[in-house]
Amino acid sequence: MRKLITTAALLVAVAPLAAQAEAEKTFQHENQTYVYSTSEGRGGATIITGRKVGGDRFRLVLNGQRVRGTVGGTPVAFQAPQSGSVQVMTAN
Repeated sequence: MRKLITTAALLVAVAPLAAQAEAEKTFQHENQTYVYSTSEGRGGATIITGRKVGGDRFRLVLNGQRVRGTVGGTPVAFQAPQSGSVQVMTAN
């Protein structure tokens, strides 16, 4: 579960780097590649959807400082990481 939330937190941290909606982006974490896209939801929320290459799908909704969604069918909910608190080795 901890790895699941860490991965979800990384996705949320990367989302601001993806200012353009609809274009697919990737990043790597722990030798895994993640592919995702962002879009704008209701009330200014950011919706992050994607998958780990060869693995689980995820859908996260970032609304203010709160994140909710599913990763691999498992519900997750947590506070968004502070800006700059999570470093991603590679972001495209």
